[in-house]
Amino acid sequence: MGKTLQFTKDTGPKPSKKLLSIASTLARSDTADHVVVAMAMRDNGVTQSEVVSLLGHPHRNKLKQLQTDGLVKTYVLPDATRSRRIRLIKKQ
Repeated sequence: MGKTLQFTKDTGPKPSKKLLSIASTLARSDTADHVVVAMAMRDNGVTQSEVVSLLGHPHRNKLKQLQTDGLVKTYVLPDATRSRRIRLIKKQ
C-alpha cells in the first residue's frame, strides 16, 4: 500500500500481526484488500464506515468474493449503530 494507515477510534483497533498473517493467505499482502480482510477478522469485526474512514472507500467486493469462494465464514455481529458489523473467520 505504501502509505502509513492511521487507526483511530473511527476505524477500530489495528489488526494484530497474527491476523495480518492469516489475511495474507486470503488477499495479496500490502494491499487495501489485505487490510480490510484483517480488519474483518478482528474479534469485533468491521463496518463499512470503519473501512471508508481508513481507506477512503468501501471494499465490499473482496469480502463477498471470499464468502462466495467458500474460504471464510461470515458473521453479522450486533452493533450499537445502524452499521452492519461483519466478522470473517477463515475456514480450515
